[in-house]
Amino acid sequence: MPKFAPYCFVTVTDQKALDAVHESGSSNGSFRDRHPWLVARELLELASSNEELVPIVFVVEPDLKLKDWAIVRDIDVVTYSGQAYETQCAFERLRPVNPIFEALDSIVLLPSSEQVHRETLEPIRKYRQHLDDVHVFPYAICETPAFAYTEADIESAKPAY
Repeated sequence: MPKFAPYCFVTVTDQKALDAVHESGSSNGSFRDRHPWLVARELLELASSNEELVPIVFVVEPDLKLKDWAIVRDIDVVTYSGQAYETQCAFERLRPVNPIFEALDSIVLLPSSEQVHRETLEPIRKYRQHLDDVHVFPYAICETPAFAYTEADIESAKPAY
C-alpha cells in the first residue's frame, strides 16, 4: 500500500485555475510557476525512490485558504537562456480540503532534520512553526497534513513513481 512522505508542497493559485482543472473532467492536472522548484524536485525524487507519495496543497488568493490537494506525479524545471525558469508540476486528481482545515495555519512548516533528531534524542518539547502568508510564496515545504492520511485517500492514490 502506498504511503505518504513526511513532507508536502503548498503553493498559491487562483480559484479560476482550480475550477478549470475540476471542469476538465480529467483525472490529472498541472500547475506552472516561474520560480524554479529545484528542492521540491529533489524531494519528489527522494520520495519516489522510497515509494512514497508527495501531496501538493493549493491555497487560493486573495483570502489565502487551503482549497484542494492532490498527489504530485512529476516536477519539471525548465531553464530559458540561463536566466528565466518555468516549473511544471503534474498532479493526480484534485481532492477538496475539508473546511475545518482551510485556515493557512492548519499546516506547519517542515522542521529541519536537526530539530527532528534533537526532539527524538533529547527530552524537549516539539516546536513547529505554522504556515503563514510570508512562507507560502512561491511554495512552502510543510509536514504532510492530517487530512491527507485518510484511509480512503491512501488506497485510491496512485503512486508517483
